[in-house]
Amino acid sequence: MVHIVQSTCTSISSAVKMNFPILTTILLGLLLTPALAEDFQKTGINEQPITTLGNQILNVNRQWRVVTIEERSTYGSWKTIWNYNTGYIASKVMPERACFISVMNRREMPSFDEVSRLSEENRYLQGQEQFGREITYIIERPVRVPTSYGQDIFVMCRGLRTYMTRQVYRNQYIHNEESCSKLDVLQLVNLRYCRANNKI
Repeated sequence: MVHIVQSTCTSISSAVKMNFPILTTILLGLLLTPALAEDFQKTGINEQPITTLGNQILNVNRQWRVVTIEERSTYGSWKTIWNYNTGYIASKVMPERACFISVMNRREMPSFDEVSRLSEENRYLQGQEQFGREITYIIERPVRVPTSYGQDIFVMCRGLRTYMTRQVYRNQYIHNEESCSKLDVLQLVNLRYCRANNKI
């Protein structure tokens, strides 16, 4: 009986030793799969960073339908987020240390699917004079940034003075021209954020 028990224990021990690398691999796979999946979502097909037009960086997140464009320069850095899911645009203008939020006018903004293609076309036209569509916003009132505008906008504007803005058209201009912050975004759109004559 003793010999049988010892033999059985020896067999089990040998089996465990032989299969230990396999068991370790399976456990590591189970632990790493969620992390790798999350990393793939961030850097894989859903998010495509492209450096375009000098100092501007374009980032397209296809999963959340969010476009981010950032200008890094000594003349004044800015960042603008176009959230096609929530329908909001937000721009952080560092010289003013402020964020401006507006409702997206989908008739005048390039569509989500067009942004990458149009910016790539403009990339090859650098040095040639190009005119993007101009959209002017009047600063209306200070706001607290809710997460309903989108998590990216919430994070970008957190800690900055943030204002809700309203689009105006040429025959409605009631702003102080010298107060305008102008963002030339990928030579696709010129966003202008202006203070009304009664300064906020």
